[in-house]
Amino acid sequence: MTTDTATPPLERTRAELRRGHEVHSGVDRPRKTSSFRPDIQGLRAVAVGTVLLFHANLSLFRGGFVGVDIFFVISGFLITGILLREAQSTGRIRLGDFYAKRARRILPAATVVLLVTLALTVLILPQIRWESIGIEAIASALYVVNWVFAAGTDYLNAEVAASPLQHFWTLAVEEQFYIVWPLVLVVLLALLRRKARSGTLSDRGAGAVRAARVGVLMILVPSLLYSISYTAIDPAPAYFVTTTRLWELAIGAALAVFAAQVARIPHWLGHTLGWAGLAAIVAATLLFSHSTPFPGYAALVPTLGAAAIIAAGMNGRAEVGVGRLLTLKPMRWIGDISYSLYLWHWPLLVVGTFLLGGELRARYGLLIVAFAVLPAWLSYRFIEKPFQNWPWLKRSVRRSLLGGVSLMAVTVVCASLVYVTPGKLNPEYDTAGTTQKLGAEALTDDFANDDLATFTDAGKPVDKVEGGFTPSAINARKDNTVVYALDCHLGSPEATPKIDGCIFGDPEGDVSVVLIGDSHAANWAPPYIALAEKYGWRLRITTKASCGFSGSSQADANGGEYTTCNEWSATSFDQILEESPDLLITANRFTRAAWPVEPTREKARLAYADDLHDNLQRMNDAGIATLVMNATPRMTTDVPECMSANPGHLTACATPREDAFGPGSGYVKRTVKGLSDADVIDMSNWVCPDADACAAVVGHVVVWRDSAHFTETYARTLAEPLEAKLRQSDLARSVLW
Repeated sequence: MTTDTATPPLERTRAELRRGHEVHSGVDRPRKTSSFRPDIQGLRAVAVGTVLLFHANLSLFRGGFVGVDIFFVISGFLITGILLREAQSTGRIRLGDFYAKRARRILPAATVVLLVTLALTVLILPQIRWESIGIEAIASALYVVNWVFAAGTDYLNAEVAASPLQHFWTLAVEEQFYIVWPLVLVVLLALLRRKARSGTLSDRGAGAVRAARVGVLMILVPSLLYSISYTAIDPAPAYFVTTTRLWELAIGAALAVFAAQVARIPHWLGHTLGWAGLAAIVAATLLFSHSTPFPGYAALVPTLGAAAIIAAGMNGRAEVGVGRLLTLKPMRWIGDISYSLYLWHWPLLVVGTFLLGGELRARYGLLIVAFAVLPAWLSYRFIEKPFQNWPWLKRSVRRSLLGGVSLMAVTVVCASLVYVTPGKLNPEYDTAGTTQKLGAEALTDDFANDDLATFTDAGKPVDKVEGGFTPSAINARKDNTVVYALDCHLGSPEATPKIDGCIFGDPEGDVSVVLIGDSHAANWAPPYIALAEKYGWRLRITTKASCGFSGSSQADANGGEYTTCNEWSATSFDQILEESPDLLITANRFTRAAWPVEPTREKARLAYADDLHDNLQRMNDAGIATLVMNATPRMTTDVPECMSANPGHLTACATPREDAFGPGSGYVKRTVKGLSDADVIDMSNWVCPDADACAAVVGHVVVWRDSAHFTETYARTLAEPLEAKLRQSDLARSVLW
């Protein structure tokens, strides 16, 4: 993505090398001829074009994310060519000079985009995003941000708006490769020089090639195998981490290392490879989607496609065959500005999406990416090229490196200010200094009566909460139940329920209770834990992300089979039968679906409810009473972000009651219909205590940490209302008291 388009020296055949090189001390000297590859500029245009069309939300290009894989192959090919040219001609690699060139090429434009993005964040985006963007800007400046995104791909962040710096993950992967790969070659060259002194190896050029071949295999094979394995286990972080992507750069590097052999292929085969490579890229762009496990096996399609196009252009074929298309003037121009265009388009799309109300339609996406061409060209013309060719910097490795470090430092300082500012501007409501009842407890003094007409106004949506609220909007997302920190709630990859550390109340209590389900069950952990401690119950909690307590295969978010969910549910079922608790309580998002999701999602949802019913029936048959928590409402906004964006207009963050509850209660009734020892616990009025709309804040407490999960602060205030509901249930009362 960020390398000069020059051909590796090994691309020319051995006969050409003999004719065109001057032999001196046994070392081939390159001819003073241009090795520019115009077709690679066109391939860059293909890469950035697929990414932009994908990010613009064009449904036809749903696999456009493969553009970054094309960039990886190009970068591996060109960087390795640069290193090999030096190693062949001098027998060594000057690391300082290499890193200085990278700094001049990459850092100026990237720094400007980072600083502009920070400015746009402060001027336009809500303060709840500032902290995360500040951290991501620091990590982007240090080129480790891909690891930050990999660590943040858990279920808790599933509904968080995209970061305007998310695209920097690809630059981080490349820069890490640029650091590691030259060092690998330096070490291997040193080892081979030692052999040369002992008489086993005499040719510097051949030594450089041999070192590069060994190095390529050392990176390509383990990384590819790890990518396949990790993508199958946990595709979300696997998408970002360097270790699953190095093989893609190594494919490009292998092309450079074996260029002499590849260049000798017949012209007809080269032409065929070129068109086949383009077809592979087009197929991946049109047929892949967010449900495709990636990178893994699937990434072989665009990477080998890109490699085929590069190979096709060797040995004078750069402007024939597929090269005729790639070397058209518009393609080369887009290729020239592709680095800056990639840098600029994504922050503009994210900010534009926010200004458009959180939804980006394709026509607006296209307008934004078209507009991004302007700052990209300006960046290329007045930042990229001038800094890259500035004689004052080029003459000194030290000045280039210090300049690069200075640019990184400026970004880190500015990002740090953005990170710390929201905490200063959003003080918490002082709960310690008040005797006022908070949360659900502020609704009434009679928790046995949940008639909305009897509630106070504490649950009505208002534009401004007098005296403030807790947690603050910027901290609400972090206000999460303890079961997440204790790993009692499993993420998507894990399948084995945890028992140790997930028993609350009295482990030796006479009454044994199990709370099980998806994250909506975790919602109810705080009040149930409070009651277990109050009454000495033995309460075990086991929950899993996006996974209900259903007896058959469940679908994941993309409609595929959620295999780890199925395993967890089956294992949990067997554990509960063996444990034989007095009471099983389950809560689930009742719009989940059985797998396969056919013929319609509605039928799949009904099948899921029926399978949950079967599990509860089997529990009843084993003598275990069951309670089902009624469906949790779902807000139409990410509540903390909405509150941060609308601090004086909080009613904008409320959701009409009918929209919030939807059809969930109908599915709940279906799950318990006909069961002998089952009941429904309906806490609807306590989480949405208004007849018209569900408020963001109730009793000075923020209810939601996203659109469907309670803050722990609010959930704790539900303990007394929950106890009253349990006592009103004949089944629950007979078991618990």
